[in-house]
Amino acid sequence: MYIFLKKYIFYALSLGLALTACSTPFKNAKKSYDRAEYQTAIGLFEKVLAEGESGSKVNEYIAESYRQSGRISEAEPFYKAALEANSSEDNVRFYYGYALKANGKYEEAKQVFERYSGSGGNTEFIKRAKQEVKNLESIDQLLNQKNYYRVENCTGINSEIDEYAPVLYQDRLLFSANRKNGTYSGTGQGFSGIYAFDFSNVENCTGSANIFSQQLSLSTANEASPTFARDGSFVIFARSSSGEKGESDEVNLYIARSTEAGWSDGELLPYPVNISEKLYTESGQEQLRGSKGDYWTACPSITPDGKRLYFASNREGGYGGTDIWMGDINAGGRVSNVRNLGNTINTAGDEFYPYVSDGGVLYFASNGHPGFGGLDIFEASRKEGVTTIKNLGAPINSSANDYGLVFKDDLSGYFASDREGGAGLSDIYTFVDETPDIKIVNYFLAIEVVGIDPKNPGVEYPLPQAKVEFLEGTKLRKEDKLNDFTANEQGKIDKFPVELHTDYLAIANAGAEYFKKEEEYTTRGKAIAQEFLTRPETDTVLTMKIVLEKIVISDPDTYEYGGELEINFDFGKYDIRTDAAVILDEFVIFLKENPQIIVELSSHTDAVGSDENNLILSQNRAESTVAYLVSKGIEPERLKAKGYGEQKLKVDTQQANEENRRSEFRVIGIKE
Repeated sequence: MYIFLKKYIFYALSLGLALTACSTPFKNAKKSYDRAEYQTAIGLFEKVLAEGESGSKVNEYIAESYRQSGRISEAEPFYKAALEANSSEDNVRFYYGYALKANGKYEEAKQVFERYSGSGGNTEFIKRAKQEVKNLESIDQLLNQKNYYRVENCTGINSEIDEYAPVLYQDRLLFSANRKNGTYSGTGQGFSGIYAFDFSNVENCTGSANIFSQQLSLSTANEASPTFARDGSFVIFARSSSGEKGESDEVNLYIARSTEAGWSDGELLPYPVNISEKLYTESGQEQLRGSKGDYWTACPSITPDGKRLYFASNREGGYGGTDIWMGDINAGGRVSNVRNLGNTINTAGDEFYPYVSDGGVLYFASNGHPGFGGLDIFEASRKEGVTTIKNLGAPINSSANDYGLVFKDDLSGYFASDREGGAGLSDIYTFVDETPDIKIVNYFLAIEVVGIDPKNPGVEYPLPQAKVEFLEGTKLRKEDKLNDFTANEQGKIDKFPVELHTDYLAIANAGAEYFKKEEEYTTRGKAIAQEFLTRPETDTVLTMKIVLEKIVISDPDTYEYGGELEINFDFGKYDIRTDAAVILDEFVIFLKENPQIIVELSSHTDAVGSDENNLILSQNRAESTVAYLVSKGIEPERLKAKGYGEQKLKVDTQQANEENRRSEFRVIGIKE
């Protein structure tokens, strides 16, 4: 059985312990266990123990119930009792070591893993046990590691149930918690939802919390771990159903979009992010990527520059139970080129909760790298092509589960932990780096404006006297104008100061012969890590190049000098999807910046299906694209819809190919 578990982490495993006892109380407890109702199973199995049953099986099931509901530290005495009753189950012999480690009993844990390494029956477990022996050999070094973090429990947020997955959004702290009505059978707690905490006092973590969005809160589903587009136009989050009454209990990532009325309903992200979804070719042929319940995807995190999506998944092609994966993401929320981060980050154990700071450092939780027990938080920094993994050490890490770190600023932030001393189960904690002698960095930006002629695309040349407006914000969220610049004879604008953790927008104009252009720039992810600084104060100059394209009327015969719009359509349909609308909204900005041009909006198909049907389909798609642009205020006389069917394949193949199912534009005239 696959289940949304490991507490709030959306973690899936299967179990196959042999059943030898046959009493009715035992059978009832076993039924609850098989339904992944772990808290209920624990209570029933403990009644079996109280009635005098002392064999290994009852203790095995109690221990496994604690482990599979994310409480492996509580499983220790039951693993021990099962072994004392001569249990030979691999799960018991192996996970007993992790239970000891989670309780800080490092030497005993090492001995257990050493014994399993020599006599275990599971090849994968043996590999992990050997790694744990090596990890525990470095525990003294971790314990003696000097750190200057100050960690405090956010008492105003936490309760006796789980609070986890902190996220900062619009001056609020979002977190996930099992506070919904009803009971999720896997944990015995309420269903998990996403909550927004409004601070009344940031320093003391006091304030009030409410559900973040009703549209993102289904009554019998678990939701957690939101991550937002840089301009706030969409949110991606993890969701699982209840797993009851025949429903699939798999976990997938969903996307919801910001509208004038609030957030839209969540839509399932397609393959290759979620891999248990049916994919259809243009001809209608069904392709199944994985199967229901086999794989899950969770813990999403968009990078500060908005160009990549990190997530955790147990899909095939990884290095252990759970790995961190990455994909490219565009402005509309479409994800492509999904790949595994490799075995420097991922281990034979589990990796969760990726997060990239504004300094470009990847933080993640792992129980496979050398740590204190449970999940520890690590940072992965890259310098001169070499990635270095570092355990953040105590007091951020403990022998319990520590995970989900995010930064509020350069030196402080939040994470979650189920360590002792909290309000109950998992809590939100705040941390501050109080390392003495913090070095100062002053950031500047220099801009270069160059031109390019589509007839000679390999050659760039400076654009003297180009005008650049410089604003704070993004294309969809313009804020204060900061400067008006004029480029020098080399097309350059001298350095000027900028702030970290800030989004900027440059609007460049080089006259009527060139397209105007809005170019976004962010200093998020550009911070220099303290360990790379050598002086008390450092000036660093960031650079931005803006390429303006010369306007060329496209030849109707050769179909040259066009541009591609990254929009896609559902199979057999031509209505504008919500992700395509985001891309077209940016194109609207482009058309309004350049009111003199007349463009053709063309659509194409792949080579599957009849020529006639493909021609009709592509024409309908082109016309729906034009209709959308007109609805946004573009004059219809500036737009021409043209469907080309399969006449202009981008990839010459007779098979279904998404690259051929595209829309494009080209300038076909200039208004008087």
